[in-house]
Amino acid sequence: MTFFNFGVAVLILLAIVLGTVTILYFMKPWLLHRKVKISINRLVELEVASGSSLLRTLADEKIFLSSSCGGNGICGLCQCKVIHGGGKLSHIETNVFTKEEIADNWRLGCQVRVHENLSIELPQEIFGIRPWDCEVVSNRNVSTFIKELVLKLPDGKAMNFKSGSYIQLTTPPVEIDFARDIEIDQAYRDEWDRLDLWSLKMKNTSKKVKPYSLANPPSDNTIVMLNARISTPPHDSKTGQFMHINPGVSSSYIFACKPGDKVTLSGPYGDFHIKPTPNEMMFIGGGAGMAPMRSHLFHLFHTEKTNRKTTFWYGGRSLKELFYTGDFEKIQQDFPNFTFNTALSEPRHEDNWKGYTGFIHQVILDNYLKQHSDPQSIEYYLCGPPMMNKAVLEMLSMLGVPMSMIAFDDFGS
Repeated sequence: MTFFNFGVAVLILLAIVLGTVTILYFMKPWLLHRKVKISINRLVELEVASGSSLLRTLADEKIFLSSSCGGNGICGLCQCKVIHGGGKLSHIETNVFTKEEIADNWRLGCQVRVHENLSIELPQEIFGIRPWDCEVVSNRNVSTFIKELVLKLPDGKAMNFKSGSYIQLTTPPVEIDFARDIEIDQAYRDEWDRLDLWSLKMKNTSKKVKPYSLANPPSDNTIVMLNARISTPPHDSKTGQFMHINPGVSSSYIFACKPGDKVTLSGPYGDFHIKPTPNEMMFIGGGAGMAPMRSHLFHLFHTEKTNRKTTFWYGGRSLKELFYTGDFEKIQQDFPNFTFNTALSEPRHEDNWKGYTGFIHQVILDNYLKQHSDPQSIEYYLCGPPMMNKAVLEMLSMLGVPMSMIAFDDFGS
């Protein structure tokens, strides 16, 4: 090939490359935002713009998958089935799902890009999820570090949900000065003073979303009741003070809410529901894990008047950490098929405690399950701090209880 011919070939190649780049440049908006179709449950078909995640695209159509991480692939909640389309699984999805779940077409909505026509399957209850603009009715301490936030839905509106459901609460950009903005009932202020929680400040620069279990039963469907525990930074062992880390964004926001404030949330979500069987039920809770326990038990006994044998075991550190005890003692008085048990892991001298002492899983094992004729036949419903859930699951595994008999909610802690 002569030098002249080589030069011509190079020029032709450059022209082709430049032409292709130019075409792609002008076609980019069309390629990114061209219309595609999403078939849902083979019943509903949406025509949407391509280019975004499935999570965001569905939200734009007022279909809300659960997500507490803003679509960053951290929480693993935005699960759905993608029957056709969606591309390859991300490494995040391969870590979240088992081989069986992958074979069954499970995906994370935040990881699926809408670049082509999709066929997906969603639970029917997803279509009942909607945003709500609420107003704070009350916000009282029920224990040292837990608030009971009660919100009123818009006038004339009701939320239809099953006991054990949760909502997702939105925290706007906000700054919370604990000393200035948070009110603590007098009975609990000594501990806040001792720990100097008043020195904490929270700064949130973008909208955050976090799930909270509903504490109200389905019959109280014009309100939203939450139990939220304040999340503090870890202590610095050298200084004895809190590390310079932001306190929990959502919990700080909730603790600062005042009657009349406006709060935005969406819901209801969740599948932590009662199984319709005649089996004995055991509810095990701790901390803010009280919320779904209250919802379940109020529904079972106040609404359904169930005759199923039921026990509720709740653990706290000291007497001030127990709450709603009068409500459950009243149910126990009215229903012979229900027993309510509490245990303190670190009772104080002034508590004058005569009840069970120790971690709740060990108390249950020593005082109930060891004497039970068939622990494997009980349905277990758990919600509490991660360490409690872990200890209870290990105990139940030791007793040979199959996972099909265990349901637990990670949002109560």
